[in-house]
Amino acid sequence: MLVLVPEGEAQRSERSRKKPFEGFSESAQRLKDSVAVRIVGMGTPSSPFTIPAWDEPETRDSIVNMARSQIGARYILGAQKPGKAFDCSGLVRFVMAALRIELPRTADEQAQRGTVVAKNVEALRVGDLLTFGRGKRVTHIGIYVGEGRFVHASVTARKVVESRIDKPGNWYSRHWMGARRLLAATIAPDSLIIQ
Repeated sequence: MLVLVPEGEAQRSERSRKKPFEGFSESAQRLKDSVAVRIVGMGTPSSPFTIPAWDEPETRDSIVNMARSQIGARYILGAQKPGKAFDCSGLVRFVMAALRIELPRTADEQAQRGTVVAKNVEALRVGDLLTFGRGKRVTHIGIYVGEGRFVHASVTARKVVESRIDKPGNWYSRHWMGARRLLAATIAPDSLIIQ
């Protein structure tokens, strides 16, 4: 069956379709536009991509705002639905995708990307990935947002929350395995390689 749509209605329908990043906050749009540093080696050596330097205030603010904008979204294993539901690695993947950093799907795989950062709150920078688990296996991951705090999709809370990493005795401080840095500490365009 063929359905004909009046020309004016078809044009309105085309205009009503959302454009990429249209629903993002102004901060996220600034982040998308601030891409500045070439990094080689995250995926394959032959496929370079660009990300902003960690020390650009706009980048730090955007990471924090993007991560915090998802607070309250439900926790659902395997979910990657902005504003609705995430699991821990889905949230990290969503925020880092705004920086044009493509990450694998699981927390364990994501924990192998970037460079190792000392397991010390003073050594952390906004945007670092915090990894958690037991033994040698990473089972949880979150994004550091500064001042001893990180945003993550919590199984226990059943939603995206902001928690303290430096609170003695809590699950996160007891099972904190380490941190990984994906963002450059320099803005030299062709000299940084992350493995």
